Amino acid sequence: EAAMRRAVICFTRVPRPGVTKTRLLPVLSPKQCAALHTAFLKDLARVYRELDAALFVAYAPDPDWALLKDIFPMASALFPQTGESLGERMDAAMRRVLSLGFERVILTGTDLPMMGRKHLESGFYALDLSDVVLGPTPDGGYYLVGAKAPCTAVFEDQQYGGGNVYENTVRAAEEAGLSLGQALPCGDVDTPEDLRRLILQADPDSHTGRFLAALKKEGHLL
Repeated sequence: EAAMRRAVICFTRVPRPGVTKTRLLPVLSPKQCAALHTAFLKDLARVYRELDAALFVAYAPDPDWALLKDIFPMASALFPQTGESLGERMDAAMRRVLSLGFERVILTGTDLPMMGRKHLESGFYALDLSDVVLGPTPDGGYYLVGAKAPCTAVFEDQQYGGGNVYENTVRAAEEAGLSLGQALPCGDVDTPEDLRRLILQADPDSHTGRFLAALKKEGHLL
């Protein structure tokens, strides 16, 4: 019963060479970028499984989307993202799942090999006390957004990818009269620098950790 009141949306691309994690191309091949993303998704699947919440997967439209079904067999549904800007696509995914009757919905990206159950729980906990929750990243963005009702105002007219995404979104929430809570911070992996840091931090027993260990053995990324 409690699980049906909470939902988490995994917002992702299909891990295909040349489509995903392309900012890592200077150090990884397109095939390795896709394999790394697949490892991230498999580790996230483990986290979602431990969580008392329904899982939805919102994917960037892709003819090969069924690949995601194999990674997330426990998902309640997989559906394509709709909308032009990133903000519109996140807003549409949140609205879609909220309209199914969930009371608390959290959306996260997938470049998050360090995200654990505690991060998602901190987001749900913050929603007990506020209208909207954000989980900050060290680079000034956010990796998690959650709400109890549609909150289009926090997604409108936002420029994503700069260092002020988090503070701009906080300001938008304030201007819309929405109370804002904060989830635990979590680093995402976008750049070769992030990847080097991850090699030191990744759980050696995770899909990501094993993939990075194999790369290192082949003489990559040293």
